[in-house]
Amino acid sequence: MASGGAMVQDLLLDALEDLGQEEFEKLKFKLRTTAVPGGKNIPLGRLEKAKREELVELMVEFYEDKAVALIVTIFEDIGLKYNASKLSEVFGKQVQGYKRKYAETVMENYQLIEDRNSLLGESSPLNERFIELLIIRDHRPQKQKEHELAATGRRHLEILEENASVYSSTATENLFEPDKSGVTPRTVVLQGPAGIGKSMTVQKIMLDWAAGELYQGLFDYVFCIRCRELSLTEEAKSLADLIIEQCQDMYAPMKEILAFPEKLLFIIDGFDELPFSLQPEDDHCCASPSSKMSMQGILSNLLRKTLLPKSYLLITTRPGAAERLQGYVKFPRFAEILGFSEKGRREYFSKFFKDEGKANLALRFIENTTAVSTICFIPMVCCIICSVIKVELETEDEIADTLDTTTKVFVQFSLSLLKHDSQKRKKSLLDEFRNLCSLARAGILEQKILFEEDDLKEHNLAVSDLKDLFLDRRTFHRGIGRHSLYCFLHLCFQEFCAAMFYILPGEKTRAPDDNEMDLKKLLDVCEKPGNEHLTLTVRFLFGLSSEKVQAFLEEAMQCKMSDLAKPLLLQRAEEVAAEDPPRKGYRLLNFFHCLFERQEAELARRVVHRFQTINISFKTLSVLDCRVLAFCLQHSTIQDHAIDLTFCRLKTHHMKALAPGIQNCAILEFGSNRLGNSGVNVLCTILKELDCNVNTLNLGENFLTDACAQELCATLSTSKTLVSLNLSDNSFTEATVPFIVHLLKTCTGLSILYLNDNGFGDKGRKRLKQHVKKIESERPFWLWL
Repeated sequence: MASGGAMVQDLLLDALEDLGQEEFEKLKFKLRTTAVPGGKNIPLGRLEKAKREELVELMVEFYEDKAVALIVTIFEDIGLKYNASKLSEVFGKQVQGYKRKYAETVMENYQLIEDRNSLLGESSPLNERFIELLIIRDHRPQKQKEHELAATGRRHLEILEENASVYSSTATENLFEPDKSGVTPRTVVLQGPAGIGKSMTVQKIMLDWAAGELYQGLFDYVFCIRCRELSLTEEAKSLADLIIEQCQDMYAPMKEILAFPEKLLFIIDGFDELPFSLQPEDDHCCASPSSKMSMQGILSNLLRKTLLPKSYLLITTRPGAAERLQGYVKFPRFAEILGFSEKGRREYFSKFFKDEGKANLALRFIENTTAVSTICFIPMVCCIICSVIKVELETEDEIADTLDTTTKVFVQFSLSLLKHDSQKRKKSLLDEFRNLCSLARAGILEQKILFEEDDLKEHNLAVSDLKDLFLDRRTFHRGIGRHSLYCFLHLCFQEFCAAMFYILPGEKTRAPDDNEMDLKKLLDVCEKPGNEHLTLTVRFLFGLSSEKVQAFLEEAMQCKMSDLAKPLLLQRAEEVAAEDPPRKGYRLLNFFHCLFERQEAELARRVVHRFQTINISFKTLSVLDCRVLAFCLQHSTIQDHAIDLTFCRLKTHHMKALAPGIQNCAILEFGSNRLGNSGVNVLCTILKELDCNVNTLNLGENFLTDACAQELCATLSTSKTLVSLNLSDNSFTEATVPFIVHLLKTCTGLSILYLNDNGFGDKGRKRLKQHVKKIESERPFWLWL
């Protein structure tokens, strides 16, 4: 198929060759008198001498994109209605044919994506990865935003989905639908923070349009301008040149494409990433798509609608840059990407891994880590986690040490954002990141999550590019006016940055003693009642001070990290370990989390032996909590810990997580949980493999039945240390009695047995009592039946 002017010339020549000589002369006569709007007629002398080929060239030269329509009109005027209909039909097919050709180009360019750590040639189909995001079309009030920032875990997901239902949830196919008053917006601003999925959404829009699944009948052509790929030094060009580049075809039928501007959609992706400022309104106004100008000029005129005023715009941007658009766009529709819903997150992991087992393993990892789970509404976080886990699962069955702590996940995400600007601004990057962390620290100490412009000025962030990269800017109503506030992507990310303040090398203008005093004060204050808001920051501090994390940060940021925190954290850990009485419950668990984030066995060895009794009873534990306990117990220097996890809602997967630490426990209080038969079988495997020295085991009220009795009794029968066993409040029947009798015969150290509230029946209880009588003649024995 011919393209552009060549296509029009071929169509016109075919149409003229169908004419007889008399009809051809009538056509030339009509051309003398027919007025062309906005143009001029072919000079009479050139028209009279022109043969068919020459006349075609003259028509294209003088009438350009109007040539075909003009000939159709003349054909109808001189009675050649069949010829007019044929030319219109052929021309229409040719134009539609080019639309298909352009759509094929778009399909080729947008159908694949690369993971963040893909090797050369590795890619995945976008349609196999893309998940619909939550998008709303209304601004939320300040109080609602504060609730969202402070919520964690499942409650945070619930708030996002509540927002989607309350604040006019929409989908990409409805972005340009008429509002309640029937007005269709010509400009839509789609905003969201870094990593929330704006560019991926744009890629999906382009692909779906090209596949005929989106905006059909609404837009004939959709063009995407990626702001990050533009250059400040680009030579002058026209909008037509830009469209030719998009089509990747120098013969693209530009006149036909521009003939119906109301059928064009221009997507400006990443407005916040423009490498230049737009030109003022009173400069370089231009209405011609063929006029040469700077890239600033093209974008400025497109936004202000002085260029193709009837065309449509979709602009994506971070909230921090959204206000810069206000001087250009008129009456835009606002839309905001909130991120993944819980269902969307699960679907993303499933699509990423394809293997259900690996997807579930990765999901369990994040869902049992509250802070990580909270920021997984951000697609970029999910991508980072999945990419790293995928590599590790290629060689291991479990997640190794790349993302084994909350700290490491946040480090990976932060460095991914910083990498965005690292090449452009190496010198100031560290200083600006330190300023950002200083703002976070001040906010955490003051319990402040929304920041004014003055706060940013105080921390030298007013003109920082990192402000738009890491902070989410929001405009709220204040009385009859408006005011802008800034916040981190989430409170837990602010807590991470606050901890980073003490790890980054200090400012030259700030005395080292000041930083040391600040950190000592933080560590003291965090232990006082009412200061639970400092818990995660201190936990991050322990994680960031580990040798592995610091080495990783130093390599990534090309600077030496501060060694201020490590000795102070060690001193703090030893102070906590020396407390009398020892702490218990969540306070103890939080301290163990700090040791776990550090991931240094030597620190655990120095302090965990002080907690011979670990009581976290009547607290709901996550799998991560159990991994934390296991890590600390595993590296203890004593082997007679007593752990009380009564009524902690433990299940099978909790028991698996506890496994490495059980070998150093003598007393296991697991009563009133939900272990079930599978959980007990896991425990039996652990006890056999680790050659444990357990003397007290409580499995009362754990939904146990006869199905696990033989395995449990056989495992315990070989124990040389077991003294007390509690199996009360379960569902054992008479069928279990022979296994218990065997246990009593072989485990000679067992002297206390709780079997009450089971279903042994009269016969079973009688047999048990008879056997206990025989034992009592040899050694003291207490039976509760």
